[in-house]
Amino acid sequence: MREAGKIVRTFGDRAEVEVAAKGACEHCGAHSVCNWTGTRVRRVLARNRAQAGAGDTVELETAGGILARSNLLVFGIPATGMLGGVLVGGLGMRSDLWSGVLSGIGLALGLGIVRAIDLYVRRSGRGLPVVVGRTVQDEGEANESDVDGDVDHGPGDGVRR
Repeated sequence: MREAGKIVRTFGDRAEVEVAAKGACEHCGAHSVCNWTGTRVRRVLARNRAQAGAGDTVELETAGGILARSNLLVFGIPATGMLGGVLVGGLGMRSDLWSGVLSGIGLALGLGIVRAIDLYVRRSGRGLPVVVGRTVQDEGEANESDVDGDVDHGPGDGVRR
């Protein structure tokens, strides 16, 4: 999936990019989950392969399937920990009190695992979107990059590599 955005700041080989919700994002059923702040712009950490600087308008590419796996990890691990706590407390100890306590512990443990995975991904760069190029905008032109994953880029397409 490709998106256009604007680099807010860079550090090392990473960039923090502001991406406006457009196209498929606005019609996605999970849009409110990704956009929980209510703003139309979200900030994304990306690998800065194009070595763009702050203020540059760029094109981001996210590998297919990464978003689905990320959602599965972020929601699935804590939910599994919580369910495990409910089952151990309810079936193993036959106590509603222990079921509630262990479900809370399982949820906290699951959130800790997700946080550890997030730190690993940020450090390693695996799974992060990649800044693949700078886009050229005419003055007064809105950032309406019409980029699909199946479009080949050539000379004069507004993308510099």
